Amino acid sequence: MYQYDKYQYNIILGFPRSGTTFLIDCLKALPYSECTSERLLPYPIPHIVNQHLSPDIYEALSFSFLSILFNHAESGEIRSRYSALSKWVKGYLSFNELIEAFYRKGPIKNIVYKEPFLGFAPEYAYNSLPNCRIIHIYRDGRDAADSLVRTFNLFTDQHLMTLQSRELPLGRKCGNVYIPWWVENGKEKEFLACTPYVRAIWMWKEMVRRCHDFFSHPDVMISGRVLLLKYEDLVSEPLKYADLVVKHCGCKMNKRLQKMFERARSTSIGIYKRRERKEIEAAEIIAKTELEIYGYTSNSKKLIVHS
Repeated sequence: MYQYDKYQYNIILGFPRSGTTFLIDCLKALPYSECTSERLLPYPIPHIVNQHLSPDIYEALSFSFLSILFNHAESGEIRSRYSALSKWVKGYLSFNELIEAFYRKGPIKNIVYKEPFLGFAPEYAYNSLPNCRIIHIYRDGRDAADSLVRTFNLFTDQHLMTLQSRELPLGRKCGNVYIPWWVENGKEKEFLACTPYVRAIWMWKEMVRRCHDFFSHPDVMISGRVLLLKYEDLVSEPLKYADLVVKHCGCKMNKRLQKMFERARSTSIGIYKRRERKEIEAAEIIAKTELEIYGYTSNSKKLIVHS
């Protein structure tokens, strides 16, 4: 019988372009840890588990997530001397950890896994990995959507013509395009009338709403397993919030971690303001409630941060 609980699992999730990559790159300096992203869990899974699945199929998918991370942690690939040397050269390992790794003495205790689209299914991550720690990093949806469409040219009509992307692996046909599953029934025409930028913030509001609804459950809040992390706070005061992140992962801050987090820059805050006012207003109408919940409008209530 495999001892699946021999590792501490840590999950980073959040809308794409909200700092998930920066965060896991920093956490690669955690002692005795393995950090990896996306490639392990098939990208449609966070979308699929939101469909009407039978309990046995959902349970099978949950166990597969646990076994995927466990098998990765047990693999020789991440325990190789080449891997240890590469991490040391990049500043992720101390010299003592390098020597331990060369003599196969350094144990891996922490598994950190980043999958932004688990933001669509936070309960799947929470329940699939008993006692895992989750970090939900969130960012102003107006900035995140702007960065997403500028960087990857997403949500154009051409992009919607196939079900072959991380954003759109499931959908329903409407004319020559597909409507993402996360768009409410009856709002197909409204979605198609939007610009790619407004379509992107539509995805943001659906994702952060699911996170807010699940992480607000009383039993989840008191579990201590979830850390809500505001991107703007992290890049403005990186060492202050890095300490919270590192402690949440059950580790202590060190000089290597400090050096990684000190690379944070706040220059991208407010980048959406370069867009035309009409497009911004359309985005704010679509995501009005969620922007308020997460503290990005003048009418916002303070979001309760818990860990």
